[in-house]
Amino acid sequence: MQERTHDELRLIGKMADEMLRLGEGCTDDDLMSRFTRLQVRTFKEEARDLANQRAHGEAA
Repeated sequence: MQERTHDELRLIGKMADEMLRLGEGCTDDDLMSRFTRLQVRTFKEEARDLANQRAHGEAA
């Protein structure tokens, strides 16, 4: 994984929060109501990993 800037990390965190709010099975189209297509394509995987970590951390 490449080094991310503070702004990129903040965006990834916001995207992860949105994924958690939308729930399992949220689509790229769901995310594009709040983020640009480029942001979704660039940060989706990292945001999904973070959302999974947060979900498991809250469940523990």
